[in-house]
Amino acid sequence: MKHVIFNTGLLLMGIIMVLGSAQAVLAQPEGPPAREWSGGAGIGLLGNTPDGTAFALNMHGDRFLNRNVSIGPLMQLGVTGDMTQVGLSGQGKYWVDIPDTSDKLKLVLQGGLGFAHADLRGSDTSWLIPLGVGLDYKVDERTALTSTFLLNFTDLEPRPGTHTTVMPGLTVGVRF
Repeated sequence: MKHVIFNTGLLLMGIIMVLGSAQAVLAQPEGPPAREWSGGAGIGLLGNTPDGTAFALNMHGDRFLNRNVSIGPLMQLGVTGDMTQVGLSGQGKYWVDIPDTSDKLKLVLQGGLGFAHADLRGSDTSWLIPLGVGLDYKVDERTALTSTFLLNFTDLEPRPGTHTTVMPGLTVGVRF
């Protein structure tokens, strides 16, 4: 089961990267994006952590390669009464325009690779594959409201036994 989930995660990440690359090659030149760098943060919940459901804080940066493709870091922090969990990954994102929204609403597909660390009755560090989808609503030229759903695939398990864990997370936030 562990290899099936791990291979599925790699397959989904590969599909996102291929779609982003194809868009970059096939797109007609529209000029550079309005801003090359963007960053933001969101709050919400992270489920199925080694200590149950956690309060989540995510922070991210995006370097736009073109209008529809960005890369950058993602830091995820999950906190319960007994545990602190930190995940750090590099993410690739593909931004899809939603028709008839005056270029205000975008669907955001993302995938990445990194590591996670949790301290609960000892500590554990493992690989991390966050895959997700989100919505980005542009309020003005500098600010957007965001919502992101991530599935975090990891082998993080401070309890006895080793297996692949899927931690779903949902956050809402802002991007500047």
